[in-house]
Amino acid sequence: MSKILDSLKHAIIEDDDPKSAGSSAAPAEHRKDRAAQASDAAAPAASAVSSQPMGEDAQRVYRRILAATNFDTTEVAATIHKYLDPLSAIASLDDRTRFKTAVVQAKAQEGLSAEKILGTFEGLKVALANEQKSFAAAEQDTEQDEIVGRQKKVKEISDTIAQKQKEIVTLQERLATVTNELTAAQAKVQHAQAQFAIAAQRRALELDQEKAKYASLLQG
Repeated sequence: MSKILDSLKHAIIEDDDPKSAGSSAAPAEHRKDRAAQASDAAAPAASAVSSQPMGEDAQRVYRRILAATNFDTTEVAATIHKYLDPLSAIASLDDRTRFKTAVVQAKAQEGLSAEKILGTFEGLKVALANEQKSFAAAEQDTEQDEIVGRQKKVKEISDTIAQKQKEIVTLQERLATVTNELTAAQAKVQHAQAQFAIAAQRRALELDQEKAKYASLLQG
């Protein structure tokens, strides 16, 4: 078993260094160190993004996007796991060595390359962009149905209110005019009634006086 592991580790080193076997191992180790440093540098940024709190709605959207852009559901990931999963039983291998070993086996057996692996992520980025386009189109339709229509309705109601307010002002002016006319008419009628009462009372007194006069003449 140790010979097989030594062979796989040797294959990993060769995969890292495309130069001839006679080349020094130092450049390969240097590249490994730089790759590890780049991975370590990228880790805080990825952690910062993934640690951002998401509400229930954001989590639901994230799950939908994840389903459309999940690397583990791709054929490339399936190929890697085909060789990676059996290596989990070998405790002496760290995660990076285990992964590199699986990739070397997949490359030898099925022609898997780094370009195919990274190209898969580019395809997933395209899928994410398509999700964004679909969301933008759906939001545009929703805005048209839920917002624009209601904005139009709000404007119609506001215009109606403004028109009614104008009508109210006109009616108030008409009310004031009619009220003034009513007051004037009532005063006119009251004045006529008062004048008639005065005249009628005077005439009644005159009739009484004339009656008394004629009664006195008739008696004499």
